[in-house]
Amino acid sequence: MNFFEKLYSMSAIIFEIGLVVFFLLQPQYQRLSILLPAISVGLIVNIILLFLIFRDVLQRSFANPKAKYFWLAVILLFWPAGLVYLLRHGFKPR
Repeated sequence: MNFFEKLYSMSAIIFEIGLVVFFLLQPQYQRLSILLPAISVGLIVNIILLFLIFRDVLQRSFANPKAKYFWLAVILLFWPAGLVYLLRHGFKPR
């Protein structure tokens, strides 16, 4: 990942955590008129993050050729696996 992708990844993770924490701590804002736009922005941020993660998985060469398919499947099935991938491989040079 280049510098922009790393910066976006960190910002997206912080944004998603902040969004969840905000709505859990501020129940007065848990109205549909506020939740829909906020969740829509979160969805767009998350789609871009997943695109960057999948792009990195496909461009990276692994020691085991099946590892690439393993990471793709795991990230598709379990979203938090994207965070694990970023920590183990994504922030390291290709």
